[in-house]
Amino acid sequence: MTDLQAIDWLHGRKRLGEKKNPDTIRRLMARLNDPQDQLEFVHIAGTNGKGSVAAMIASILTEAGIRTGLFVSPFVERFGERISVDGEPLPDGLLGEKAEQVKRAADSLEAEEGLYATEFELVTALGFLCFAAAGCRLVCLEAGLGGGRDATNVIKTTRVACLTRIGLDHTELLGDTIEKITAEKCGILKPGCTVVSYPGQRPEAEKVIRARCAQMGLALRSPEPEDITLLWETLRENHLDYGGYTVRLQLHGAHQGGNCAMAVEAALALCDQGFDIPDEAILAGLERAMLPARAEVLQLHPPILLDGAHNPDSAAALAALLKATKTTPLTGVIGILEGKDAEGVLTALEGCFDQIYTVAPDTPRAVDADRLAIAASAHFRRVEAVSNLKTALKKALARGSGFCVCGSFYLAGEARGLLRQMLEEVSDADRL
Repeated sequence: MTDLQAIDWLHGRKRLGEKKNPDTIRRLMARLNDPQDQLEFVHIAGTNGKGSVAAMIASILTEAGIRTGLFVSPFVERFGERISVDGEPLPDGLLGEKAEQVKRAADSLEAEEGLYATEFELVTALGFLCFAAAGCRLVCLEAGLGGGRDATNVIKTTRVACLTRIGLDHTELLGDTIEKITAEKCGILKPGCTVVSYPGQRPEAEKVIRARCAQMGLALRSPEPEDITLLWETLRENHLDYGGYTVRLQLHGAHQGGNCAMAVEAALALCDQGFDIPDEAILAGLERAMLPARAEVLQLHPPILLDGAHNPDSAAALAALLKATKTTPLTGVIGILEGKDAEGVLTALEGCFDQIYTVAPDTPRAVDADRLAIAASAHFRRVEAVSNLKTALKKALARGSGFCVCGSFYLAGEARGLLRQMLEEVSDADRL
């Protein structure tokens, strides 16, 4: 396979199996000789902030000279964002070569045992093969849905398990209470690992985490919120301090202070386990870490932002950033997927936008633009359903007051490419 053929094959698989069998990923990995057992992991689960925490930790480890893999989802523009080594895309051809192995194993698994591997299970297997081939010492591994039943949880060699901020999302799969969801997320905890928890977890989540750590005899590092100081924040700069680590993050929003504290604690936990990670590497890694579509500022004047905020907590974090930086009101371009708490997202964004354009992200799972517009009308004075994203972006640009695209990573990925083309026609003077 070429790399492109590999990506097409993966995208052609079902996202979720009709009757998901938890043994599928284990049986698949066994046919591939369990490359994950050659690796050690920082495993990250939670509701919000997983990608940011994973990127920060991976950047720190790379700065420390530790060959590090990074596995995140979803990608925004390019599949290569999901699997990278030391901040760089995989070498040309490696993806296709390893996908060929995964395909042979998946085909034989289905033919001989009747087990169908889903797209995420296959991507997870592919990541393990690529990281092993690249000689990674550590892998920062973002879980997909949940934790205990997630495909990434086939690993055994977890050094540090991180639990980011936990909220209500995917309740149809994970449970309808914070306690149930937290218990599922805690499924990534392994004997002997160190656990790092988000500062200021909801009390009901914190209770479950502490109980599980006590039951398993695991060390828990939970940063104190009062030890995190936001020094100043604009759309250009996000300066903060955690325990004497004073940094300027490329990732925006006050909530990144908690993610930053988690990354520092994860690095310190690895130091306690014998990894050589100097303070200089922690500072440099934090400052260089970045991910697309996480309150990403594409232009300053007028402001243009891109955020994958797709649940109430992430939408609230975006709203807090816009209000703290006095960026409101903007125009909003919003698209949301079925199964998401659209009402909660719209409520969180109240006051941020004086005009809303609703669109349907380019996926069969998208909420219809007209239906979303009806829901948005209860929260915003001016709402218009638009037939396609390009038209919505043109309308938002024409208003001239700045805008934010949010509600879905699918929407963010499509918008990022379109906006790059549109902004090429704008003077460089106001660009970052």
